[in-house]
Order: sequence, then structure tokens, then C-alpha cells
Amino acid sequence: MEQHELQRLREAAASVPKQKNLAVFFGRAGSYFIDNVKYFFLHCVQHQPELKCFFITFTKKDAAVLKEQGLPALWVSDPDAAGIMARAGLVVSDDFIWKEQPSLWALLSEAVSIQLWHGIPLKAIGFPEINSAVNMNPEKAEKLTFAYSGYDVVLSTSPYFTEHAFGPAFRAKHFVEAGYPRNDVIMRRPTKYDMINADRDIFAEMVRFRKMGGKVVFFMPTFRDNGGGPFEDGAINIMRLSEFCQQHNILFVCKFHPCLTVNQVALPPNIRMINSKSDAYPLLNLCDVMLTDYSSIYFDYLLLDRPIIFYAYDLEDYVTRNRELLFDFDTMTPGRKVTKEDDLYTAFEEIVVRNIDDYAEDRKNLREISFSKADGRAAFRLGEYIVSNYL
Repeated sequence: MEQHELQRLREAAASVPKQKNLAVFFGRAGSYFIDNVKYFFLHCVQHQPELKCFFITFTKKDAAVLKEQGLPALWVSDPDAAGIMARAGLVVSDDFIWKEQPSLWALLSEAVSIQLWHGIPLKAIGFPEINSAVNMNPEKAEKLTFAYSGYDVVLSTSPYFTEHAFGPAFRAKHFVEAGYPRNDVIMRRPTKYDMINADRDIFAEMVRFRKMGGKVVFFMPTFRDNGGGPFEDGAINIMRLSEFCQQHNILFVCKFHPCLTVNQVALPPNIRMINSKSDAYPLLNLCDVMLTDYSSIYFDYLLLDRPIIFYAYDLEDYVTRNRELLFDFDTMTPGRKVTKEDDLYTAFEEIVVRNIDDYAEDRKNLREISFSKADGRAAFRLGEYIVSNYL
């Protein structure tokens, strides 16, 4: 679309009267039904009758999946989608890909913008990332400046992270410390709606495996801006891992970052791979030990108060070539830290097999500053805030 056409579209959308209670939701990367947007959308549809909600997807297939479950969803190219967006009073997202689509920005720039984000950050995001010398250039800085600016509300989890993470990262009018809607599912038995876009087969296998006395290790690493990862870099030998897991009755479940596309491959015994675009949160309560590196998932896992192992095999490379960290790694990671594969198996033997847990107090301390409330009612608080402030 040409610039003059976009300008006309924006002027036309601005002239359309806004319905304060009409809310459109955009999933991660435009379509993925995961994270905070998924759970807040489900909450609003079921518990906030004041709001009229639509989940808008970038693919027709993703909209059809939600419609089959009786949920209000639209493909972005549906005939009535543009009119709904032009009338929308609220736009809810947990990334910024919709803002990067010029036609969507033209339609929605007048709506109240609510940014839920997709994790408490350990690594630099937003303006701290823009101001970093690591992996930054003027073009990227300009793009990120637009992406992290212009919000009416940014969701936070606690005063500490508003001050030290979300406040510095975003340009926004308000920060609301309601907590993360995606963490509500950790506190309850998953519903049929929670299980949309979750791996039901692996969920069932995890239940059976634990009932039979086995342990589940959930591996959720972050992505590297410059590529690579623990398997690609040779930091984990998958055959050795499989043999160890068979020997010690461990099911090792891998879930990579949603921005990565992982091809389906034959895996050795006791190793499972979840679709990277699927929702892992209904499965977290079936995990005995979390293995990660610099992913924000471990903050959420603190709510379960179970051991975490940090495999930081490429820490120096990560912070010098990919992304700076917002916090000191050692003080902000309450769990065993290992950098070599041999040490990883030592940690597995002690923590997974022998149930040694030396970091309960550290987890408690970080949990208390990370979450103002840990009661499974984050979506309710956020919903009440929006209704009382914007309707």
C-alpha cells in the first residue's frame, strides 16, 4: 500500500466513532494463540461481558481453529475485519508485530493500546536494548523505538520490575501491576479452552509418566539473535541425553522459542519435542525440574517453587554478540548454574534423581520481588482495571 493510501486509510479510520468496549486482540507474531494475550482474551470472553472481543489472526487457519471452539475470531483479511478494527476502542497485544503492519497501524492508531508483553525480562528489551552497543544499528534502533513507544498501558508483575525493567523498556502512560494472565493456568487444572494450541498428547504422556514414578525435565531455552542453540552448538549430545534419561526414568521435554521453527525429526527414547508455536503453560505444572538458559520462563516457574537448572554454556558469547542482560546473571538466577555438558549431568543426578534442592530460599526471595500477587487471578485484576479506566 502506498504512503498516500495509508494516510487516507488512517484519516478514514480516525473519523469512525470508536466503541470503547470493542477490543481486538493480536497473538504472538500475529497469530499464535499463546501467552498473556491468549489467557486474557479467554478471560474477557468468559468473564467480562462489558467487553466485545475479537481475536484477529494473520492466517485464515488460525482463525478457523478458534471459531471451531465457539470463540470470536477473525482472519485479518475477512471482509468485516477492517471495519471492526476501525471501530475498536481497545487493542491488546503482547508483542508489536501488528504495529509493524502499516495498514493495521493506520486502522488502530487511535485505539487505546494495551501491551501485555511476553515475559519478565532477564535480557535487555526496549530502550535499554536500543541504547546498548551489542547487536544494534541505526535502522534496528529506529524500528525498536517505534515498536516500544506509544502505549496507554503496559502490564507488569510487580513494582520492582516496573521500576527496573518495564518502565525503562517502554514509553507508556501507565504501568499496571496485575500479574501475568498466562500464569493463572499454572494455578488451576487446565480447561478445554486452556488446552487450545497445547500439545494434548505430550500432556497426557507427562501425566502417565509421573504416575508411574518418573520425573519430567522441561527444557525451554531462549533464542539467539545471531542463530545457534544448545543442540546446534554441540552443548547437548542428544544420544547421550537419551541414554541418561532412560537410565534414570526421566522424560525430557523440549520447547523452543516461538520465533524458531523446528522441523519434526525422529527423536531417541525419552526425548520429546513440542511445537515451538504451541502453548507450554498448561504443561508446566507437570514439570519436576526446569532447564533453561536466559529465557523469561523461569520467572513464571518460580510460582511452582520447584528446582531450576541454568545451562549458560554460551553466556559470554550471548551477552557480547546477541543481547546484553538487564541484571547480573548470577544474582538473578536462583538455581544451579552449569556451563559444560558433564556438569549438566551431575546437576541432573543430584537435583532430578536425588532430589537435592539448595535454592529454595533464593527462589522465594526472587518470587517475592517478581510477583506482587501469586493467586491465579491476574486476568481478573487486569480486566477490572481496563473496565474501570477505559469504559
